[in-house]
Amino acid sequence: MAKILHVADLHLDSPFVGLDKQISHLQKPLIEAPYQAFSRCVSIAINQKVDVLIIVGDIYDSSKQTIYAQHFFAKQLERLDKVHIPVVLVNGNHDYIQNNQPILYPFDNVHQITTEEVTHVDITLKNQETIRFYGFSYNRRWIPERKIEQFPINPSETDYTVGMLHGDMASQSSKVGNYAPFTIQELSSKNYNYWALGHIHQSMTLSQNPLIQYSGTIQGRNRLETGDKGAFLIDLEKNQPAKSEFISLAKIVYENVTIDCQYQWQALDLVEKINEAVSNYRLETVPNQQSYLLNIILDNAQRLPIELQEQVESGELLTTVSDVTDDNLFVVVISIVLNKQMSLDAFQYDPKLNDSYKKAVQELETNQLYEDIMKDVFNHSVMRSRLTDLVEDADLKANIIKEAQELLIQSIGFDVEGVDHED
Repeated sequence: MAKILHVADLHLDSPFVGLDKQISHLQKPLIEAPYQAFSRCVSIAINQKVDVLIIVGDIYDSSKQTIYAQHFFAKQLERLDKVHIPVVLVNGNHDYIQNNQPILYPFDNVHQITTEEVTHVDITLKNQETIRFYGFSYNRRWIPERKIEQFPINPSETDYTVGMLHGDMASQSSKVGNYAPFTIQELSSKNYNYWALGHIHQSMTLSQNPLIQYSGTIQGRNRLETGDKGAFLIDLEKNQPAKSEFISLAKIVYENVTIDCQYQWQALDLVEKINEAVSNYRLETVPNQQSYLLNIILDNAQRLPIELQEQVESGELLTTVSDVTDDNLFVVVISIVLNKQMSLDAFQYDPKLNDSYKKAVQELETNQLYEDIMKDVFNHSVMRSRLTDLVEDADLKANIIKEAQELLIQSIGFDVEGVDHED
């Protein structure tokens, strides 16, 4: 039996772009979070007495690493070397090996696959069982080739065979894919005991038999990388399917919190509901030893008064809600967004009004009206100097028309539920 800890996408040196001004007082814990997560990973590997730790790419956030990040990573490898836990690692697209000169680690336990050609490392465990790890490293930022084709079918020359692939899933006929594209069918056809994947920052299982998994990143770095982050603890046993357990590593967790708005709500109602959510997450900080950054989504925001919506969009609500800080743990709201669900058939009850509404939208979409309305923006000297081709920007036009439709519907006072309510 063999026990493997599968981790990927450490992204040491992550800059956490976008939060530096908004929550500047949290920059230090944010920057430290990936380091704390990997330090915890190594501690778990030691405490669990794993047989091998594997790292499937993007150890660093950049191909040029800081001295601090390199020193930290080397010290963690040294911890594993002292307890004789082997490490097998490959480089990904972020920390690709430049000029064919890999960073060398002066530890007997570290086995780094440095070539872009698929090769293997054999490890003999303390119980004398053997594992073969197949993999490759990025020697450039993009690898459009299907590297999976270089992985051999399991030769069964060791007790277990594991594939390590830092890449992206794509259809077999797809000509687009910069990150060593593959399909589940291609991975399964190799008859390996386990596929350890990297590159996607969300942990996920693509197949149970054979077991194919992305471990995800160890620490979310922005508001899009929500939920807990960590690694997978894998148990391999002869003639048995591989078993997996998710191990939490993240020190700071991004979470989406959805609040369903009601018609009668005012500013006080929103503040109370958001503070209630903050309080609920506060109860999770100590038992989980995690901090939380919350994205608040105000669902059915069209039910709120227009003036209140404008105040939310201007950021007034964000400055009013409470943050919670307790020693090294915190809960902070980092964004509040309006999610409006408008019914574009809201005027069906009045044929004349409905016809007028459709004509107004058509005028905006196909005639000169859009340009006439927007000409002051398009002709503004500052806007023209910083944003080119505004008139031809299809996305901008579509968004403005959508906002106009929503404003018109809400100004008259109906959405789907509103119409039903009036009836």
